[in-house]
Amino acid sequence: MSTGARPDRSGEVPEDLLDLYFRDLGTTALLSADEEVELAKRMEAGRAAEAEIAALHARGEKPGADLRRAVREGQAAFDHFVRANLRLVVNEAAKVSRRSSLGLDELIQEGNLGLIRAVEKFDWRRGFKFSTYATWWIRQALQRGMAGKERTIRLPAGVHANLLKVRAAERRLGAELGRPPCLDELANATRLDEQHVRQALSADFAVSSLDKPVNTDEGAAELGALVARASDSPVDEVVERLFVEGVVAAARDRLPERSWYVLQRRHGLNGHEPATLAAVGAELGLSREAVRKIEQRALAELQQALAA
Repeated sequence: MSTGARPDRSGEVPEDLLDLYFRDLGTTALLSADEEVELAKRMEAGRAAEAEIAALHARGEKPGADLRRAVREGQAAFDHFVRANLRLVVNEAAKVSRRSSLGLDELIQEGNLGLIRAVEKFDWRRGFKFSTYATWWIRQALQRGMAGKERTIRLPAGVHANLLKVRAAERRLGAELGRPPCLDELANATRLDEQHVRQALSADFAVSSLDKPVNTDEGAAELGALVARASDSPVDEVVERLFVEGVVAAARDRLPERSWYVLQRRHGLNGHEPATLAAVGAELGLSREAVRKIEQRALAELQQALAA
């Protein structure tokens, strides 16, 4: 597999740390399936030795040299396992770098976190090759990293992933059709329902600094000076609005359709007027008590999700 390293020229100073990193990738050979199993066994033995040493220390006893050696060998096996698969992270990071505002070095750092987690969780007894298993962890780490760092206001990872799909489909369909695609065309292209496409599009907004200079009829000014302020604290308003939007997004993504509908109607979410238990029950063909129980379960589930 190509590492992307540049040829080594004697006496030439690398352009940046990323050059050094790419060159270092080639110093560790890729692992065969048997080597992966061997390293995984040594890591497992090292973890078992660590647990035994902890138990001995709890009893006030000293561990033997063989246990300490097993721990060192397990740590060395872990380091080797990670180093030998760093190129896998680079490949996955390069794929997403075209649609991310993060630099390749930042994406590699995020992907490496996923690789480390994959090495920790790898079970050699299942018989599959590590790269197949690790790719999922690396992609998840990249997705979380992009969701958390690309935007000033962080989006939930699921919404961010959908936004990336919708953006890509929007560019492709726009080039094919010669016009902006409509909602159902985006839904078909991304295999998302229209509600999730609409949610992704509503989250695709730019953030401007209040210190940004702007030109007015009276001369240059800062954007913040032109923003109308209510008597309430603007910070409090923004925090409250973002909190409510976060709760609504969590409820929409986590709750069953009927539970989400009950919460919308009972609490006046998404433009609905607050409705009584009897009114919601009549709409769903349920009793007041059944609606009340659905509402209570939905609120409890949502509270648990927000506390996690």
